[in-house]
Amino acid sequence: MELLNRLVCKSGIPIFLWKSSIFFYLTLSVSMPAKAQFLSAEQAVAIALENNYQIRLSMLNERILENNRNLGVAEFFPDISADAATNNSITNTRQEYLSGQINEKNNAKSSSLNAGIGLDWTLFDGFRMFAGYDILKQQLESGQLQTRLEVENTVAEVLSLYYNIVELRQKTSMLEESVALGRSRVDIAENKLTIGAGSRLELLQARVDMNADISELVNLNDLITESTISMNLLLARDANTMFTVEDTVVLSKLPEYSVLKQRMEQTNTNLLLNSNDLELLEMNLRLIKGKRYPEIGFNMAYNYNTQESESGFVKTGRSDGLNYGLTARLPIFEGLVQSRERKNVRISIESAQLKRDNIIAQLNAELLSTFSVYNNKLSTIELERENLQTAYTNFDIANERYRLGELSGIEIREAQQNLLFAQDRLISLIYQARMLEIKLLQLSGDIIPGGQ
Repeated sequence: MELLNRLVCKSGIPIFLWKSSIFFYLTLSVSMPAKAQFLSAEQAVAIALENNYQIRLSMLNERILENNRNLGVAEFFPDISADAATNNSITNTRQEYLSGQINEKNNAKSSSLNAGIGLDWTLFDGFRMFAGYDILKQQLESGQLQTRLEVENTVAEVLSLYYNIVELRQKTSMLEESVALGRSRVDIAENKLTIGAGSRLELLQARVDMNADISELVNLNDLITESTISMNLLLARDANTMFTVEDTVVLSKLPEYSVLKQRMEQTNTNLLLNSNDLELLEMNLRLIKGKRYPEIGFNMAYNYNTQESESGFVKTGRSDGLNYGLTARLPIFEGLVQSRERKNVRISIESAQLKRDNIIAQLNAELLSTFSVYNNKLSTIELERENLQTAYTNFDIANERYRLGELSGIEIREAQQNLLFAQDRLISLIYQARMLEIKLLQLSGDIIPGGQ
């Protein structure tokens, strides 16, 4: 530490600034605790599929639709009900007959009990109960597709965030190497200054450049922290959970454009949802058309009645029996309501068909554009790999010349920055290509692992 203070004072840089730079660098070097567990992309997706709140909510809504899909909701079964009632009264009565007889009673009690069980069953309603049951099944399928869409969006978000963390950590490693090179440059400048072969300006510039890299390293670690918290939120676990990720972004080998296009037309979830909505509208039209047919019902009831009275002609009475019959109803005129409903549903069907055509056109355009950009990224990646190799060679030569005193600090910094820029471009390009792969998989309906 004494040597460090002596060098700092000799260079003219305040001690607290130099210590702050070293502190940040050392902090960044040990920022990931040893207890952090490795998390692969597949593991992140699996955890999200099990824990993500939006997916779980969507699955609960799907369970409600599953409960609604039964013959009872579609009115296939009869309605059976039982009822009972009792009435009691206390009255004062006075009855005078034509014969002159008078019947008078005070506080006369009377009571009655009525009970029965009835059945009402619609035997035919113009096939509306069948259309209603088909609608319930179609609504369940829509709920399942909504869950699948939520799963696809969540998987895409998890993978995008995961590989963003990988990208940031790669850039962090790149800058850590740059900081190490900067420290070497500072050491060389200090040694030159000590033996009188260098200048204070060269030392100051070396430290300024190194501090700039350290500052960028701090920013990158802040971004990693934010992304880590966001990932834990997506996985529905403690935000403080620490984890390490894969070292590199490995690109996949995607099918040809024609194969992706065929899969998209068959399995794209948004397209399937639109098709499902169109089928629901057609079933609603069946439901409305069913109102033109007669409705036939069957009813049956068993009733029991008993009465007791201290006044009147009958002291006690009881009756019970079975009633049954058929009912029929034929709508003749309902103010053109059904005609209006049919016209509106037909318009909605036409609108849904136009919407489907629009979705197909948009998906085709998006697939073509994404696939074209993806191929261009792959070509650019190969070019940037060559550029990076050239930048490494150039920096090695420049670094050796700098050590021999044949190159200035500004020139070695320029070579170092060229190397940094080449590394940064390649890392970003590979990440962008991976994001395009994820988008292509989502468009083609193949993003869910295992076809869930």
